[in-house]
Amino acid sequence: MALAALISATREAREPGVALRATFWLAGRTLVERQARMAAGAGAAVVIILVESLPAELVQAVERLRAEGLLVVTARNAVEATAAVSPGMKLMLIADGFVGDRVHIDRLLGADRPALLAVSDRGFDDRFERIDQDLRWAGLALVDADLLRDAAMMPADWDVQSTLLRRALQTGVKPLPLTDEREAAELALVERRQDFAELQRRILAGANAGPRNWASRYLLSPVERLAAGAMMTGPVGVTAIGIGAVMLTALAAIAFFYDWRWVGLALLLLSLPLEGIAARLAKLRLFRLSNTAWWRIAASAFAGIALVSLGYSLSASHGWGMILLAVLAIAFLVALRTETETRRPPGEALLANLPSLVIAMLPFAISGWWEAGVGFLAAYSSGSFFWAQYQLHKRPSLAPN
Repeated sequence: MALAALISATREAREPGVALRATFWLAGRTLVERQARMAAGAGAAVVIILVESLPAELVQAVERLRAEGLLVVTARNAVEATAAVSPGMKLMLIADGFVGDRVHIDRLLGADRPALLAVSDRGFDDRFERIDQDLRWAGLALVDADLLRDAAMMPADWDVQSTLLRRALQTGVKPLPLTDEREAAELALVERRQDFAELQRRILAGANAGPRNWASRYLLSPVERLAAGAMMTGPVGVTAIGIGAVMLTALAAIAFFYDWRWVGLALLLLSLPLEGIAARLAKLRLFRLSNTAWWRIAASAFAGIALVSLGYSLSASHGWGMILLAVLAIAFLVALRTETETRRPPGEALLANLPSLVIAMLPFAISGWWEAGVGFLAAYSSGSFFWAQYQLHKRPSLAPN
C-alpha cells in the first residue's frame, strides 16, 4: 500500500509567545518531528506538512527530518499538497497537535480499509472534532488521497483538516472506535505548552527497552532511564552510544586476555547500560532499533570474546577446562536467546542474559574466586536454557475423560 502522510501544522497555540502548536517541544524534539517520524515508521513514503507560513523553528525541524532521510515537503494549501501525492495512494491524516503512539497507528493500519480513529464523546472535550452524537475524531485517519483533490476545489479560506474530515465521512469512511480505555488515554490533542507536562512524564516512563530480567529491571533500568532523559535533547545519537558499547566490550576482551581481570570486569560493567540507553532513546525519538543492528551484534560478540579471554587467562593456573566452561556459558546463552526469541517461558525474569552474567560474576571477583565464577556462569546459562526449553516444549497434561 503506497502511503503518504498529511500533517496539519496551521493552528496557533492558545498561549502567548508560541506561534504554532507544531513547534512545541516534547521528549527532545518538536511535535511535528514526532508526528513525521511516526508516519515514516508506518511506511509513509512522503510526509506533507500543511503550514501557511514557515517560522524559523519549523524550518529547522523540517531540515532535521530531511537530514534523517525522510522525504518531507511543505504545502500552504490543499492544492500544493495534492501535487505531492500520486493517484491511488492512501493518505494518513494527522491532526494539528496530535500526540499518539505506535499502537494507534497499528490500530488504524490494521483495519485494512479507510477509517477514522475515534474516541467516545464521554471524557473528551472540544479539542477533538465531533463525528456524531457519540464519537469524536481522535486525530488520526486513513483515507484515499483523492480526497485532497476534493479539498483543493473548496474555498481557500476553509480549514483543510476539517474539510478532509467531513469529506471522508461523506464518502463513507467509517469511524474506528478505540474501545481499549488505556489506548484512548494515551492520545491527546494539545493546545498549550502546559499540556505536555504529563505527556512527557508518560513518554519517558514508557520508553523502556522491552522484556527485562532481574539485572536489567532492578539494577540497570534506573540508570538507563536517567541517562536517556538527560540525553534526549542532546546531539548524541543512538548509533554513537552503540559504538561506545562495542569499544568498551572490545577493550574488556583485550584486558582479560592480558590478565587484567578487574579492568576487564569494570569495562564490561560500564558497557551494560549502554544498549538499554540506546533502546530508550530510539523509542523517545521514534526510531526503529533493529535487534540485528550491527553494533548490537558486535557488542554481544565482543562480550563473548571477553569471557573466553577470561577463561584463557585462568587456564594458565586452572587448566584448559576454564576455556571450555567459558565457551559453554556462551553457547547456552546463545541457545537460550534463540529459544526465547518468539516465546516467553515462565520465570523469564530469573533467566540468564548478558547483564545478569556480568553482574553475577562480581561477588566471585570480589572474593577472588574467579574460576568458581566462570563455573557458575556456565551452570547458570545451561540451567536457564534447559528450564526454558522444558517450559516451552513440555506436553500439556491430558484432560481426564
